[in-house]
Amino acid sequence: MTSHKFKVGDQVRLVRLASTNTVEAFLNMVSATDPTKLDETWEITRLLPEDSSGFQYHIRGAQAGPGRLVREEQLQAA
Repeated sequence: MTSHKFKVGDQVRLVRLASTNTVEAFLNMVSATDPTKLDETWEITRLLPEDSSGFQYHIRGAQAGPGRLVREEQLQAA
């Protein structure tokens, strides 16, 4: 049984991944996250159950703003 790589409160950074899924690629394009600011630090606020794509997390940026749902492979430790 595998478990989440990160835990609530961990500081992480986003990793830009190329996607072959057109819906996901579109969502990445219209995301509120500026791709030039991938160095921004995010905090894990919630762990979500594993699905067919793996583990997911809810994260929130250091600046006030909306949270974001990401897959584990999109994250690296800060």
